[in-house]
Amino acid sequence: MNFATKLTLSRIVAIPAIVVLFYVVFPFHYLAAALLFVLAAITDMIDGKVARKRGEVTELGKLLDPIADKVLACTVLIMQAAGGDAMMLCNPPVGVICTALIVSREVLIGALRTLAAHKGVILAADKFGKVKTALINSAIPIMMISDLHIAVKIAGNVLFFAGFVFAMISGVNYILANRSLLCYKATKEGKDD
Repeated sequence: MNFATKLTLSRIVAIPAIVVLFYVVFPFHYLAAALLFVLAAITDMIDGKVARKRGEVTELGKLLDPIADKVLACTVLIMQAAGGDAMMLCNPPVGVICTALIVSREVLIGALRTLAAHKGVILAADKFGKVKTALINSAIPIMMISDLHIAVKIAGNVLFFAGFVFAMISGVNYILANRSLLCYKATKEGKDD
């Protein structure tokens, strides 16, 4: 297993540790969870570059990278939504609904990418998806430490809702740009799948 894949796996291993730090109450536990999230998110920015630079791009790495990204972000978003107004400025249902829509978007785009791969097509991230990821990954640790000051809570919420808007735009954009993938006839062998 190469170094880039180990970086990707470290993101997956970090998820239960972030959950524990988030829920086990001790001084600055939210800050510890936020810092671990930031470290995990940084590995997302460098694992692909490392793999390409070293010529170590693998099928396992290509499979695990998007899974690690989505599971990391979605896990923490769900935890924060469960925290209700502790993390959000708005009434809890709004944050929960936005989180549910973001998670649904991630699942749908993951399914679309799987379908595309089955047909030999690689779907690269579009610019809206990249902005969404940057906004959500910035919002998450800031929202985790939102109890420090109301200004921190406001900044986290602004980033979260901006990320939500870009998540919806990029989701619609992916589906429209790749709608031909959704309109193919099943073969006899594929009918039982």
